[in-house]
Amino acid sequence: MSGLPYPLTRADTIHIVTAFNPGGRNATARANLRAQQELLHSIGRRGLEWWPAVGGDWAGTHAEISAAVVGMDDAQARALGWRFGQDAVFAWSSASWRLLGCADTAHDVVIAGWHAAPHAPPSHRLSGSPAA
Repeated sequence: MSGLPYPLTRADTIHIVTAFNPGGRNATARANLRAQQELLHSIGRRGLEWWPAVGGDWAGTHAEISAAVVGMDDAQARALGWRFGQDAVFAWSSASWRLLGCADTAHDVVIAGWHAAPHAPPSHRLSGSPAA
């Protein structure tokens, strides 16, 4: 599969945030969807641009609905993730993927040379996207 270019023409960072499974504990589908709706309302109240996203493992055994958000800096993205019980959020720029710890910066990870694919494996696809 061929790689995709970074989707923005401007120098903004896209932060990937979810409200699923706060505290690293499996929540019910209902609780996860309720929390995700609250996250999307919080993003909307801030007037931020966002797109639906799905993050998961390579094996396709786990996926979480997320939001790809433009218009925040790293500190704001960390704070938003922390508010929704997340250990980390992703920061995607034209140069790298970064894993940002929500509690502190001590365990941040930079992944240079990232690769994007035109679609996720079938197990990651959603039948519909969350409403803002």
